Amino acid sequence: MNTKAKVFKKYLKEKEVTVFQVEEVPDDEQNTVTFQSHIQVEGQQLPLMVILDDSAFTVIRVLILNNALKQDKDVQLLYMTNTQNMNYKPFKLFYDRNGALIMDVCMTTIGDKEKDFATLGDEIYGMFNLIIKFLEANYRQWMKEIW
Repeated sequence: MNTKAKVFKKYLKEKEVTVFQVEEVPDDEQNTVTFQSHIQVEGQQLPLMVILDDSAFTVIRVLILNNALKQDKDVQLLYMTNTQNMNYKPFKLFYDRNGALIMDVCMTTIGDKEKDFATLGDEIYGMFNLIIKFLEANYRQWMKEIW
């Protein structure tokens, strides 16, 4: 398990947070570990994943909606996500190969020793709060656009 993942796992244990499923990606050059859970927005449970590896970055990924990109609305929906991406610096929306709408937040987390990541847990949880506020402000409008 990479150092960032060890530190975050320790943070979760200290805070008695038990909502994450932890998975080490086998045979991965970056020693990737995912922490999977969900957040609730507008009554919906949205899958959330914290991706920690040996790179200088930490990614928080939220699955907004499966099969969101519809062929009859693709230009409109791509315009919507592009507009969001231009207006909100930390949040990047994209569609995966299957048309799922995903939001990534990429955080810089540089270091290689545990002491380098002393505030990592608080930083990730601080970002969770921003993500939830952002989704609560935008989710309903996105669903109107998609449907």
